[in-house]
Amino acid sequence: MEQLSQIIKNLDLEDVVNENAGYEYINVFKNPNKLPINQIHLEKLVVELRKDAPLESIRPDDDFEKQCFERKTQIIPALSKFWLPESQQYFKYQPYNFALSKDENSSYLANNRHFLQTLHYLLSCNYHQFWCLVLYEPKVAISLHSFLLSPVLPHQIKNLDDETCTLYLAVFSQFHRVYQRLTTFQETESEYMPDSVGLKFLLEKKLLNLPIVITLFLLYHETNQVFVNDLVSLYFNETSVFRDKEIEEMLDQVILTLEMIGGHVCGFEPDAVIIPIAVEEKPPVFNLAWVFSVVDYLLNTISSLHMLLKFHKPAINVALSKGIPYRLSFTYEKVFHQLYDFLDGRKELDQNPKLSEIVFEEIALGRSEFIDVYYAFTSHCLDKTLEFSGDPIHQQEFVEIYLKLLTTALEDEYFICDYHERYDVGAQNEMFSSCTEIDQTRTDYLLSCITSLRRHNRLWKTLKSELKTFEKAVLKYASNRKVKSEIVHENGVGAQAGPSNHVEEVFVPPSEEEIEGSIQMVIDMFPHLGDGFVLQCLEAYNYNTSDVISAILEENLPPHLVDIPFDLIRIPPEPKPEEPILAYKGRKPGYDDALKLLNDKKDIKEIKTYILDGIQYTNEFDDYDDEYDDRADEATVPVPDHGSEDILKFNPNYEDVVSDTSYSEDEYDDEGKPVGASERPHNKADFCEDPAVIRARREARFRSQGKGQPPRPKPKSDVVGKPKGQGQEKNVLQNRHKKSVNKSSRANHNRKSGAQWKRNKGMVPS
Repeated sequence: MEQLSQIIKNLDLEDVVNENAGYEYINVFKNPNKLPINQIHLEKLVVELRKDAPLESIRPDDDFEKQCFERKTQIIPALSKFWLPESQQYFKYQPYNFALSKDENSSYLANNRHFLQTLHYLLSCNYHQFWCLVLYEPKVAISLHSFLLSPVLPHQIKNLDDETCTLYLAVFSQFHRVYQRLTTFQETESEYMPDSVGLKFLLEKKLLNLPIVITLFLLYHETNQVFVNDLVSLYFNETSVFRDKEIEEMLDQVILTLEMIGGHVCGFEPDAVIIPIAVEEKPPVFNLAWVFSVVDYLLNTISSLHMLLKFHKPAINVALSKGIPYRLSFTYEKVFHQLYDFLDGRKELDQNPKLSEIVFEEIALGRSEFIDVYYAFTSHCLDKTLEFSGDPIHQQEFVEIYLKLLTTALEDEYFICDYHERYDVGAQNEMFSSCTEIDQTRTDYLLSCITSLRRHNRLWKTLKSELKTFEKAVLKYASNRKVKSEIVHENGVGAQAGPSNHVEEVFVPPSEEEIEGSIQMVIDMFPHLGDGFVLQCLEAYNYNTSDVISAILEENLPPHLVDIPFDLIRIPPEPKPEEPILAYKGRKPGYDDALKLLNDKKDIKEIKTYILDGIQYTNEFDDYDDEYDDRADEATVPVPDHGSEDILKFNPNYEDVVSDTSYSEDEYDDEGKPVGASERPHNKADFCEDPAVIRARREARFRSQGKGQPPRPKPKSDVVGKPKGQGQEKNVLQNRHKKSVNKSSRANHNRKSGAQWKRNKGMVPS
């Protein structure tokens, strides 16, 4: 058996070793007729052990190969799984998470070095081996898809550390070479296939579809324009129903994503249908990683839409039919406003400065992408207007679309002002008017509305001061903290978005410190101006520093300020003299001695007069006031119809004078003279009776009234009675009548009966 194994090793099968591939393969690809690889069949030589081989009777001088082995030739297509290597590993790409620290991303380097080896291996294979692996090795497609699902986009590369950046750039370059080889179907004269066949293979293996093409556009449209143009000509050159359906599905997905992100950020409507997307629900506690995931997902969505509209113009018509541009301005105003509101004044930004910087950068890029996508629609209208030159009917259709786009965007102040800053609306109007007839009144109205917005003035000021953002302008020039916060609030850093309705606030004159801070802020920007001139400008603009700066930059000062010298010095007002403190030294005047001072009761009289004058009883009632105060209905103390006597009885200090035998009703006659006083013995010493006698008399009266005994039990209020047909007792009928009369006619307590009772008492006018 050892001799048999040695014979197998010595068989000459044209072995070729590829050190880079890491395995031994048989190079059998030959194409002398220069046919496409999909039409070639190759011969595969197979050496098999004979079933009737005399293994036990082999001698050294025999022809072992002929006696023990049999050579067979198989005809196999060039593109077949039979040509795959038996042992080769394919690794997937591990995404980089910017929300985690460098230590938490430590496995990124190790895993992606293996992924880079996979890319090197695919590039080292010859044409035949490469396409066999692509078509018949599922792990190759899985490995390539892993990178396309979550790559690091070009604007994010600078946020990587040096070692990670070096590795990713190598992966970025090698992946481009792999896909360039996939989409280039000819390498030599003998190694090629038709473009239609290669495209069919890629579509079947899902290595080329609309999301993959858009991702490749995002990755390489700035660095490899030739590769991107080849992709455009390959994928969008041929029209097919399937490709049009892909475009419609992608645009529907964009609409859905914008709605869901708006709902997650700003809240859903009560009857909204929530569809899951790759964004988690808003956490109850602020989470910077969640904000980054929302911003990154929104940026990827709008960037993908921009790439589609940029490289496939027919998609613009489909997007217009679905109303996508009319959603952009609203989403821009609502979502970015809320994101700025989330981030305003958060301590987590200082705790994670790197991630917060990435978040603000991606918000700025997202806003820029929204503006560029909107411009793609307006420029499309201009291109079509030029294309249909001489056909005024078709031209007016696209002019109306253009005017409708800008009119709709006027509802969102920040969006239309940012769009006008990036792409001048006046210049676009002139381009339209130069190639077709356009309503000058409507264009002038659009431009005047934009220029009259407060946001436009802020942007114009920033442009003049050569600052990129209002945040930088504030950080550079704002020295007063309160003024700085107002400018940040007005100019977009944590600005309020939504409809551009401005509510005028009541003007409150600032203090001297605030005036000094405002003057210093303006002088910091314009050192050549005098503080007196700046003060008068501030007075003209209600001490609004930003309006003053805008007016000076635009040279749009009021006429009464033009004649004032620019270097006017401010003369501060003279300080007011201190008011003397009135204090008595020595004896207070008005009193001769201390006795008169102590006997002075003027203060008591003044207090008494003040209190009595303040108590004024008026019996004025409003006949139309039918409001009923039901607070007395819940009183626990029963109030009878004639409650004056009972009120006296509830008073423990009350003494019934009428029942006291020491007094008589006929002590005085009608003229007020005493009667019968001489008949009763009168003792001057009894003017104050003995308290014991009074107590005894009161106890006797208490017993005579039946008090002190247990209360008589109340009769049962039986309203059920006997069964029907047996008759009812009198007390049951009375209880039923009482219950029916006294019950409330509605839920809650009986307001009607309470109001009627108060009218009967004269408490309210009837």
